[in-house]
Amino acid sequence: MSILICIISAFFWAAFDLTRKLSLQKINSVNLLLIFTLSQTLIFGGWVFYEAPFLNLKSYIFPGLILILISLFSALLFLKAIKQSDLSLTIPLLSLSPLFSSLFSFFFLNEKLSYFQYIGIFLIIFGTLVLYSKNITLSEILKSFKILITNRSARLMIIVSLIWSLTPVLDKLCLQKSSINIHGLIQSLGLVILLTFLLKKERYQIFSLKKNWGLILITIFTGIIATVIQFYAILFNYVPIMEAIKRSIGQLSSVFFGKVFFEEKITKPKILGVLILSFGVYYIL
Repeated sequence: MSILICIISAFFWAAFDLTRKLSLQKINSVNLLLIFTLSQTLIFGGWVFYEAPFLNLKSYIFPGLILILISLFSALLFLKAIKQSDLSLTIPLLSLSPLFSSLFSFFFLNEKLSYFQYIGIFLIIFGTLVLYSKNITLSEILKSFKILITNRSARLMIIVSLIWSLTPVLDKLCLQKSSINIHGLIQSLGLVILLTFLLKKERYQIFSLKKNWGLILITIFTGIIATVIQFYAILFNYVPIMEAIKRSIGQLSSVFFGKVFFEEKITKPKILGVLILSFGVYYIL
């Protein structure tokens, strides 16, 4: 049952990635993030009103505040990266997050990896290099190192992957000291407060989206469902396992959605890279 929760969450995250990129064609990243976090605040606020929350504020406050700050920073970087580059190239780089989360969860949660999971980490790194290769040859795969360094969107997404591998660890630490509803409310409200300082003159854009509210609402719906289910997945699974399932489904979806909705080319290296990444995630499980 716990694995099923991870799978359901992963499908909603894949849909959320797609709708976010579509929405970014209509609205800038800060406004989109503000609309989403405002909606989350209302949903979690209603949940807190309906069901009494639990909160150990003294133990929660430090990881909770750190989580708010890095969540905002990584979300803005993510939206910028997917807007500037192919979805099928940027999203698979998030497959590095199980590698990073395995390290963070070991140090902060004492969640340990097995021998096969280390094999999975190697496959994830190798698959990422194949993904960026023009051809399936050793020389081209080695050249992909250069792409990871020179491609700005790729660098942004690697930073996002590093931060997002820490956020579920912090989520788990926070959820050990609070209920899901109050944790979601604190995090979303904190992001709303920070985002209002970033908007400046752009803040009025949220009121000029009459023709695009359908897409925005779908984005909000998929994102909130993905977030809530992920909180439950974190509680019932090791963080690297949850991240591995989430990323494996996200990888396959990014190539499919990139082709269907954005006419992005599906090349042989992309297919092979996604397959290797998926095998790596499988070994991590």
